[in-house]
Amino acid sequence: MATTFGAVVTGDVNASSRLAADAARGLEALLERCYAETDAALPRAGLRGYSAFRGDAWQFAVGCPEFAVRAALFYRGRLLVHSERQLGRRLHSSAAVGFGTIEWLPDSTSSAGGGTAYELSGRRLDRLRRRMPGLGLAGLADQEEGLDVLLGVMDALARSWTAHRADAVALAMQGLSQGEIARQWEPRVSQQAIHKHLAAAGWPALEPALAWLETTLTGCFAENNLHRL
Repeated sequence: MATTFGAVVTGDVNASSRLAADAARGLEALLERCYAETDAALPRAGLRGYSAFRGDAWQFAVGCPEFAVRAALFYRGRLLVHSERQLGRRLHSSAAVGFGTIEWLPDSTSSAGGGTAYELSGRRLDRLRRRMPGLGLAGLADQEEGLDVLLGVMDALARSWTAHRADAVALAMQGLSQGEIARQWEPRVSQQAIHKHLAAAGWPALEPALAWLETTLTGCFAENNLHRL
């Protein structure tokens, strides 16, 4: 493929070494399920090139890079939900977003992609492993430091999520109103219940922060006339 501009999200599951052997064996399939749900829920993001490695690490490319942070948060939320329901334990994951060139995507012959977006994402994740917060980015030059701080705040909100909060946020990220979320909920709940889940998840603060971040990134990429993945 021709060299293009995009984002790569790389993550690894926190404290996965403490899982029982049978749960650890099923983790890779659970991670792939989280990717499939993220891809289906956020079609505008243009996700592709998913790969898993070391049993507890995951990675994918984002063709519309302004949506990379939304995709990372959505993926983390699905992991939290499915791990609690299937493994009886709420798993969080660190995630790093790298912005830059993408020269090739993983395929049947290689689980690794190539380009600066991959390199920056991996290096940023290495730094995240040493301390919290567990969400960061790299590759945005002068804007990087301030936006990285914003992602740290988003990470703090995400680490307060329960399965119900993560479910509510996932539906809200897809543009559903509180009433629409309540009608989709199983078993059916009131709009007030959804309001409480979203408030406890920090969605009233997270929603405008995500919108601002995506608008800022869109303007930055358009200004530089970058050819996207």
